[in-house]
Amino acid sequence: MSSPDDVDAELRRWAADPKFPHPEAAQHAMRFRATGDVAALVALHDDPHPCGTTDILFAMASSKRTWLNWVPMPSEAISNIANEVGGRRAQGENLQLTGLGLSAAEPASAITACRRITGPLDIGIAEFPAPDIRLPLRPGRHQIWQYEGTEPIPTVPAPSSAAVAVLHEVGKEPWPSLLSGYLQAAPLGDLSLPDLLGLLAHLPGPPDLPRWQLLAKSTPTYWFRLLQPWVCLGILHHAPHEPWPTSTRRSVLIDLAFGIEDWTSDAALFALVTASYRDPDIRPEVRSLVRSRLDAAVAANRLVTIETSLAHLMLVTPGCTPEDRAVATAALARAEEDDEEEPVPPPSQKRRWWQRRG
Repeated sequence: MSSPDDVDAELRRWAADPKFPHPEAAQHAMRFRATGDVAALVALHDDPHPCGTTDILFAMASSKRTWLNWVPMPSEAISNIANEVGGRRAQGENLQLTGLGLSAAEPASAITACRRITGPLDIGIAEFPAPDIRLPLRPGRHQIWQYEGTEPIPTVPAPSSAAVAVLHEVGKEPWPSLLSGYLQAAPLGDLSLPDLLGLLAHLPGPPDLPRWQLLAKSTPTYWFRLLQPWVCLGILHHAPHEPWPTSTRRSVLIDLAFGIEDWTSDAALFALVTASYRDPDIRPEVRSLVRSRLDAAVAANRLVTIETSLAHLMLVTPGCTPEDRAVATAALARAEEDDEEEPVPPPSQKRRWWQRRG
């Protein structure tokens, strides 16, 4: 069953129906949608009599909610460039771009995604303001990027063609909720760890399907932003026999979350949050990890392009406290104010997001 178009009206109808078997679950879903209080969503998930209906209610509660139902769109300047170039090419324009300059560094995945769309591109970066985006927040065994000067270089080999085929099959459609996304990602767990990490760093292109052909005309970067959460959900299925506290899947995801500032940071945390819905025992640790990563973004005295996505993730993390919520909502409010204050360029300058080179 798919979620109704008018989710809120349908939830109200079910909650008021004396014959509906899960009125409390419907009420929890209504409360989450009305207040954003993640405790209501957790209560819905932890229903003492879970079944297919409660899964539907969870998906309905998650509808159109960031991370629960969809991955945030890329927001970097270089992503805007890639979308502009890729979109115009997809509509038949012969647009060439050989080089550009950025005023400050942006995530390695965003730069890689741009080049996957534009082709070879000389990217000049004016500065790496502190905290240096090239340095991991914590040392870890599993790092997928290193920098050679200003260039991000994958530290892992490219994935096999078989791994790309599995990703295309798993990720060809969106997930109704993170819980169904977890189940959908199970085939990725059969891949080797080098293949999984290779998918994250080398960013294979999208499936050759109408959905992605259409998105190629407007936001071709979205596939590359979306594929990493899919792969991180797949990592949750890797070596499932290993006890969680000492498991490869836990250590890989934490290393990615606290590695260099990148799209993989919030993708890995998203997978950990998904795991915490399924396993109440790990909820305190995961809440602490998400808050720590958000705190680091908030404390940075520069633009952190994943800060708003981390804030959204904090708001849907089981165990989110009032203080956590206050930090996250303040970050979102600041981002909204910045967007409103950004001056609108005159028409002759609207496409000048970058400086052409060469």
